Amino acid sequence: MVKVKKVDAQTRALWLNMFRTMLRIRKFEDAAFELYQAGRLKGLMHLSVGQEAIPTGVCGALCEDDYISTTHRGHGDAIAKGVTVESAMAELFGKTTGICRGRGGSLHIADLSKHILGANGIVGAGIPIAVGAALSARYRRTEQVTVAFFGDGASMGGPLHECMNMASLWHLSMVFVRENNQYAESTPCCDHTGIPDIVRWAEGYGVRACRVDGNDVLSVREAALEAVNRARRGEGPSFIECPTYRWHGHNVGDSGTWRPADEIAAWKAKDPIVRFRTLLLESKNASEGELDAIDNEEEQRMRQAIAAADAAPKPDLQCAFEHTYADPVLGAKAMRGVRP
Repeated sequence: MVKVKKVDAQTRALWLNMFRTMLRIRKFEDAAFELYQAGRLKGLMHLSVGQEAIPTGVCGALCEDDYISTTHRGHGDAIAKGVTVESAMAELFGKTTGICRGRGGSLHIADLSKHILGANGIVGAGIPIAVGAALSARYRRTEQVTVAFFGDGASMGGPLHECMNMASLWHLSMVFVRENNQYAESTPCCDHTGIPDIVRWAEGYGVRACRVDGNDVLSVREAALEAVNRARRGEGPSFIECPTYRWHGHNVGDSGTWRPADEIAAWKAKDPIVRFRTLLLESKNASEGELDAIDNEEEQRMRQAIAAADAAPKPDLQCAFEHTYADPVLGAKAMRGVRP
């Protein structure tokens, strides 16, 4: 974490909001894990506890109408871009008040009104969607930038290679953000990446690339601002490598204890929220009381979101085929088991 001095009021407000965003993501995911363990949430989910600095820093560099696509581990990315914890929690509960009205669940949280193109249950599948959005912005002659979030496991998959080439060839206003949490499910990077220096690999596509500390929210935001501003000026795509660590296993059914205990402890000692809180206090840009108040406010909001989601109605079975068929008559027939 870079040492900083006392900053102006505008920057201080920005930093406090970043601290709040990271706390909001952490509290949401901690709550989701506890609810799942208690049997109150169904299905499967993948948590990003420990990675909060990346979406906070990156989305903090974006405008409201910029696009993002994310991954199966996308709660934090979506919340950082503006999805409310109330609608996200209701979606995990499978309720009509959810961001996708209870149809998407953890793996498919999306909000087109906030230009969030969705989480995706298929590794790397959000990247081509992001390229499509970037291409559409070019055709529409807007200054919108698109960010594709993905993990280290998607890095060696075909979609990323094709999309890096397309973005470079077409000079798209894109930022590729690799949330490198060290493991593709349970396979460490060293066992699946033929070119260890991913920055040099990205540069091979003619893309501006850099590596930043993924647990340092200010460093992430600085790199994201540079990449986003380049894209908005029409200078083409960028690639940001963000080393970080997920505290949980691959999903909520995986304890993650197969990883070395000293490795887990070392990364937890780099907790991005604790690091940023320490910086805010040591630089005298916030007081203990201010930060504690933010923590308490987000804790209370999370409790209220859980209560509201629990009390909300479930979707009616009759609406299962809504938004599946363009023709509502075909949807109604399908509901009755009648072939189109």
